[in-house]
Amino acid sequence: MPPTSPKAPLRQSPGPSALSRLAHINSRLADGAHVSAAKLAEELEVSVRTIKRDIEILRNEHGLNITWGHAAGAGAGAYSSTNASSLLPLLRFSADESLAVALAAGTFSAWGGSPLGKALDSALAKVAKVVGNAVALPANTVADCIFQPDDTADDATRRHFAPLLEAIRGRLAVRISYRKPGSTAYDERLIHPLHMAYLNHEWMLVSFDPARNDLRHFRLTRIQDLHHTGRAFLPPPNFDPKQHLAGTFGRHVGGPLLEVRLRFAAAAAPYIRERRWHPSQEITESAHGAIIVTLRVNNLLDVQRWVLSWGSNAEALAPKELRDSIAHEIAALSRCYATESSNS
Repeated sequence: MPPTSPKAPLRQSPGPSALSRLAHINSRLADGAHVSAAKLAEELEVSVRTIKRDIEILRNEHGLNITWGHAAGAGAGAYSSTNASSLLPLLRFSADESLAVALAAGTFSAWGGSPLGKALDSALAKVAKVVGNAVALPANTVADCIFQPDDTADDATRRHFAPLLEAIRGRLAVRISYRKPGSTAYDERLIHPLHMAYLNHEWMLVSFDPARNDLRHFRLTRIQDLHHTGRAFLPPPNFDPKQHLAGTFGRHVGGPLLEVRLRFAAAAAPYIRERRWHPSQEITESAHGAIIVTLRVNNLLDVQRWVLSWGSNAEALAPKELRDSIAHEIAALSRCYATESSNS
């Protein structure tokens, strides 16, 4: 008798529709129901043959113990399962994934009605159809784990984020009312939005300002009003957001790259080592447990503030411009604290 050729493995048809079918069948069996292939085919609007193939996929690829006919404790032609409630590994969300979905939904909820908000609602609805109850951590439990302060500045960010992202994607000019630091009035600005960047825990908009013929950064919380003009623009030639932001240490950008060398005392060294403060960061050991941190940045203001925040545990070694600027600030602080406060 000639050897029989190996049976070709059953394969799942590609696409989200196949995934949805598996989730639906799993959910029906997890309810403890005895359901026929014909009934499932009617519910899913597919052929009985497709349902039988999906049942075999659930058995062979996902390990569900699906029985059929009288063995299932039901009439002939009905399916039942003893472990469908174990869920499909393919569809199971981890705690981290559930948290990410809950955060996304909570964040975009403030942008309801915007095109991006509607798109996320649609995406989450599709996920819900596929996932069903296959979530490792319920959404309401996730929400209880998250502290979201009532921050009016954050409200401004949420209001402007989606419209600006749409303008960036569509290359559409916008008109904004913007208040600069120290100013009490809002200025009208026509800008070309290019990129959104999360710098120093705040969202910043990188734009081209035609009136100033230069790139400018706008803090979203300082924007009062925003209006789409409907006019398209061309971005500056060779604009590369990664290259533009490569030298940023905080919110400020501009100037050529400078090599910065900082010495941190032994008391601060463990805290500096435990995170990456900048992509260019290099750390070398120094005497008595101290470390030397080397950075390449294009603006020194945020570096200066960082060094000062570490007090006597940090010292700027180079460049001279940074060292002199910090020395000047320390001298001003010394004069400030040398006399008794007038408010005491």
